[in-house]
Amino acid sequence: MGELIKKLTLNNGLVLEVIDESSNYYAEFWNLKVVIRGKVEVKAEYLEDIIPSGPHELEAKEALGKEVEYYRELTQIGVREAEAQENIQRLLKYFEENSLPYLQHPSFPKRMVRKRWQELAEEIKLRRSRGDEVD
Repeated sequence: MGELIKKLTLNNGLVLEVIDESSNYYAEFWNLKVVIRGKVEVKAEYLEDIIPSGPHELEAKEALGKEVEYYRELTQIGVREAEAQENIQRLLKYFEENSLPYLQHPSFPKRMVRKRWQELAEEIKLRRSRGDEVD
């Protein structure tokens, strides 16, 4: 586990943890890795207007659980130790300028839950078509 750099609390209720998981790989050179993660509560209203078209979609609705995780890695390899913090700040600034506006949108939690539901439905459908057991 890395070091918590900061927490971002967004207006739509999403709380993101920003964690430094960078590692020294040789002498003064580092592989930078900043993990940004948070959990979105699965609210009934996010899925209430979905009418499952098959058993895999209904099963996916039940398999979602109570939370869906947002996870993003920002990486850069081969950074000199003296430049590591500066580069971490640059990666975070880029994330905040380009991704945060999307993540802060009031509809983001609902869209994220619905997207994960679609992904689960496709996974279940694919496993069933192969004859695999569905967990």
